[in-house]
Amino acid sequence: MQRKRRIAIAGSAANPISLGHEEFAEALTHSGLFALVLWFPSGTRTDKPDLASPEDRVHMTEIVFNEAWRTAQPTAFRIDLREAFRPSIPTIQLLREIQQEHIDAEIVFATGVDVLAPRKEYGNRSDVERYWVEGEKLLCDWTFAVFPREGYPRPEILQKEGKLPAHFLLLPRSESPAAGISSTEVRRRVKAGESFDDLVRPEVAKYIREHGLY
Repeated sequence: MQRKRRIAIAGSAANPISLGHEEFAEALTHSGLFALVLWFPSGTRTDKPDLASPEDRVHMTEIVFNEAWRTAQPTAFRIDLREAFRPSIPTIQLLREIQQEHIDAEIVFATGVDVLAPRKEYGNRSDVERYWVEGEKLLCDWTFAVFPREGYPRPEILQKEGKLPAHFLLLPRSESPAAGISSTEVRRRVKAGESFDDLVRPEVAKYIREHGLY
């Protein structure tokens, strides 16, 4: 039987988009696992009052994932803006929406292992189980592509312990320092007046400075 066409769903708040996000996107496009990668800049969130405007976040995303970058990828990559200009919806709702548009495809949610790793303070439950809307159903019913993150258990270890979702794909571990870069650290450095040029693309750094972000 022919395997279903796989579509990876990924994204970020892009607040701002960092070299870590680019590393994650390239892990997806170079994995050979997907026919298409859809990248979603997330919508507005009440729990993130320091979000830059949707226009700024979309522009920074398009700076990084420009036409030249997309053309160079071995897997088709598209930026989907439906989320950016509306209040953020639960992940499971977005996946259902995409599945309706691609009935014959396997929709895969790509994320870092940090949201799947059990935490003692949550009673050995993960972020997804504790906080996400229909988190347990999401873990049971949908396929995850799991990206290793610095400071968290390796997915291979969680796999052996039976602590990964019911259906998952392991993305290759990146040895690049960029894989551990977070938007939080970028914003911290900007606010502190420290150099952040090693965390984002030069064009993104220029945009942040010119528009007085963060």
